[in-house]
Amino acid sequence: MAYKCHVLVVGCGLSGLASALALAQTGHRVTVFERSTKLQEIGAGIQLSPNATRMLQHWGILDEVLKYADRPEAGTFRSYRGDVLSQSPPVSDPRLVNKAPYVVIHRADLLRALLSGTKKYKIEVKLGSDVQEIDFSKPSLRLSTGEVHNADVILGADGERSRCRGFLLGHADPPYSPGDVVYRISVPIADITQDHLAWDLKKRSSVNFWMGSGGHVVSYLIQHDMLNVVLIYAEGGGGKAMYGPQRAELEEFRSKISDWDPVLHELINVEGSVCTKWTLFQIHEPNSWRHESGRFSLIGDAAHAILPCLAQGAAQAFEDAGVLGGIFSQPVRRDQIPDALRVFEEVRKPRASDVRHRTLDQKAMFALADGPDQERRDAELRAGADHELFKWLWEYDAAESGREAWTNFTKTRENGVNPHNGIEGTRVSSIPQHL
Repeated sequence: MAYKCHVLVVGCGLSGLASALALAQTGHRVTVFERSTKLQEIGAGIQLSPNATRMLQHWGILDEVLKYADRPEAGTFRSYRGDVLSQSPPVSDPRLVNKAPYVVIHRADLLRALLSGTKKYKIEVKLGSDVQEIDFSKPSLRLSTGEVHNADVILGADGERSRCRGFLLGHADPPYSPGDVVYRISVPIADITQDHLAWDLKKRSSVNFWMGSGGHVVSYLIQHDMLNVVLIYAEGGGGKAMYGPQRAELEEFRSKISDWDPVLHELINVEGSVCTKWTLFQIHEPNSWRHESGRFSLIGDAAHAILPCLAQGAAQAFEDAGVLGGIFSQPVRRDQIPDALRVFEEVRKPRASDVRHRTLDQKAMFALADGPDQERRDAELRAGADHELFKWLWEYDAAESGREAWTNFTKTRENGVNPHNGIEGTRVSSIPQHL
């Protein structure tokens, strides 16, 4: 009979809840600790590509997500002037979204849907639980109240500003800002009429990118009545770091896109539009996500925070959870837990790192100034050169990858071979090199 683990998850954001669902679904006991006394997701819209919704489907909560989500009918890449360069990202391509959809949703609605699964799988969520210390050898964690909780496995899912990462490294490891900021305008669409330049953005759900010198804008519909308009812009270092959205003037947003598509300027003018701004942070990639005791691992943004330029932040956290769930859905003895976490890292770390670096490439590609490089980018987009990238990202099945990796690991052990890694014999998917 397979051993049923008790898993403690530190952090009740998207990564923590996804990991809890993935493990509890396979019969393991999961307790989630959250420092805040009230759950809330900072931000507004989020894009979920098929590699993410495939996991929601697997955990049985996709239908709940679809109650709140929009399914875009089209995607476009445009120059900053408004010229359409390609019908991409391919959010409605049946070859890529037929089995698992591409959706856009408000973060709070996604969190609500994930929380609905905690009742289904009897996951205990402890709010107002401030983790002060982790004993990696037992493993156990100590709260600010002095309470100590023991378990078989502890997962650090406390985001890019992870305290758990500091515990693992033995020193504080705050994220850093390379000088990128996000401006977000929430535009109510009720008063956008047929004679408005942005009518097309209202009448059908779509994901639209504008690319220009220094940054890019993306827009899509959320909560069926609001356009989420986001500018990611390289302001350079030296500015004040802003942790989370803070109110900003619409004119500040407008100044960054002064010669861009008139549609964007008309959106800014819609009555009731609200602008916020915050700093984008990155982390130094840890050499290892695991403690040498084999009973602790970082997961999600705590391990590999990813910029939003490929819409893969939540997707990569869900992939982490999917692989972990896939491994622990197989028979794992208690003395094999260190092996299971090692296999998890060997499956996930290379792909997460590839996605992270491809995101940085995409950010630079989006922000090209007019010139030969920009012209080459536009020609490649018109030729559909990005299709293989989306295929590589979106067709990945994390749960199957985890199951396959653990099966191969145990078979190799049974044959008397000490595998050099847990994914020997599994599919290896290299990142497409283009754009």
